[in-house]
Amino acid sequence: EYWLNSKKFEVTEDRYNALRARANVWVDAIGNAQINQIKPFELQSILFSIAAGNPNTGEPMAKKTISGYIQVINSIFDFAIDNRVIDYNPANKLKAPQGATTSQRRALTEIERQWVMEFEHRAKPSAMLMMLSGLRRGEATALQWNDIDFKNNKITVSKSYNFKQKEFKTPKNGKSRVVSVPQILIDYLQTLPKKSVFVLTNARGGMMTEDSWKRLYQSYMLDMNIEYGFGGSINKHANNVDVPMVINTFTPHELRHTFCTIMFEAGIDALTAKE
Repeated sequence: EYWLNSKKFEVTEDRYNALRARANVWVDAIGNAQINQIKPFELQSILFSIAAGNPNTGEPMAKKTISGYIQVINSIFDFAIDNRVIDYNPANKLKAPQGATTSQRRALTEIERQWVMEFEHRAKPSAMLMMLSGLRRGEATALQWNDIDFKNNKITVSKSYNFKQKEFKTPKNGKSRVVSVPQILIDYLQTLPKKSVFVLTNARGGMMTEDSWKRLYQSYMLDMNIEYGFGGSINKHANNVDVPMVINTFTPHELRHTFCTIMFEAGIDALTAKE
């Protein structure tokens, strides 16, 4: 708790909540052991257990996520050393399991970008928006029509929707930004119906939720797989039809990565792209 208090005003609220969640996983696993009696092999055993089943998904953890848990427990013990509670950090040699997967988000290929622009689906507005503006999913959810400057090809990102806490907050870095976007996105957005103050809505016209996004992109990938993986020759509604996924699927966040790639290909310098 002292360590968490020391972090509270050093990091953003979202980052703090992530640190607390990971610290709590360690605390629950360690139990009531005295801090000066915890052994390296005990921590390594706990890490293997954590890595085998992500507390949020139950699935094996990716190596990057495991590294986050290692960083947290290391930081806690270093904090204890700095405050003369212990003399040795038993977590400083923790290692991720050799079989841990390396999870990397990717940018869409040129042909996949073309699919996004030409394939008509209820997910197309969100895909076009994120691929050609770099908005995060929460930012896209919170985006309203009055945030878009159609005349000057700019989008103001002043808020983001936090799905876990179910509330609007400032964007991830804590400040608003203005994004310049290509004409093709402006032209496309102008064709969309404005039935809500929000640019993106669920099937009933309401605000997008976590479940809305999940169902939308499951449907999007399945339909795109049929269209481009099988040339549209399969009826997904037919009984007993198990359609294998033959295209590479993508996530909303990978559309954001794609925007960064598009900027790089367009010759935008790294500092401008970062801002």
